[in-house]
Amino acid sequence: MRAADEFDGFLIDLDGVVWEGREPIAGSVEALLELLEADKKLVFVTNNPGRSAAVYAERLREAGIPVADDRVVTAGEATACLAVERAGAGAAAFVIGAPAFHETVAASGLDLCEGEDGRAAELVIASGHRGFDYEELLTATLALQGGAQLFATSRDPTLPMPGGAWPGTGAVLAAIETASGRTAEIGGKPEPHLFELARERLGDAARVAMVGDRVSSDIEGGRRAGLATILVLSGATSAEQAAAAKPQPDRVIADLAELVHG
Repeated sequence: MRAADEFDGFLIDLDGVVWEGREPIAGSVEALLELLEADKKLVFVTNNPGRSAAVYAERLREAGIPVADDRVVTAGEATACLAVERAGAGAAAFVIGAPAFHETVAASGLDLCEGEDGRAAELVIASGHRGFDYEELLTATLALQGGAQLFATSRDPTLPMPGGAWPGTGAVLAAIETASGRTAEIGGKPEPHLFELARERLGDAARVAMVGDRVSSDIEGGRRAGLATILVLSGATSAEQAAAAKPQPDRVIADLAELVHG
């Protein structure tokens, strides 16, 4: 039996599963179309908040996969919601991350602090981005020393990209935690917040699997959420690492194409 036949719905990671950088992984688009044609329910989940859910959905549509904006859940959205739950709407937040992440946090109802004003913030909310610098680290450190709460989108150390992995949010967060002596609460995978948001959007799908390329976030998070787990080897995890994973994923496959073709 094909793995696809065992489930009614799937949570599917993006980086390393559907695409690498901006290039679709071979066979991924065709596999996703086959799942949709078979009336499988799909929600895409990503720990990368560098773009909004709407932008990721548009990228999927440009690749030929007809999905609505609400079929994508990002760690940025989950982390912003978590911060509001903890501190309340209107709390002052210093945000580290790409412009789209700043917009996501602002849309959640938090009040963004810029520059040195961030030193008095009630919250520090962090994500990896290419412009991370010492001034951001200094502002975050001083805010945290002053009692701010610390949130981050993930601990993923790297991001799969053509030509080699790039530093991820985990690398940025390590600097912040080292300098401040504080530990972040994580909104993305493997923590439950993102999975809860995504699972709600699958509606009445009874048999659900998490499909991802990273054991520490996708597979561990899916397991904690009570989902079946399917690890693909098209991204961050090698076959040797997959064989050594504890606990083991329910299935290990080469890529999304194998999900539908067996």
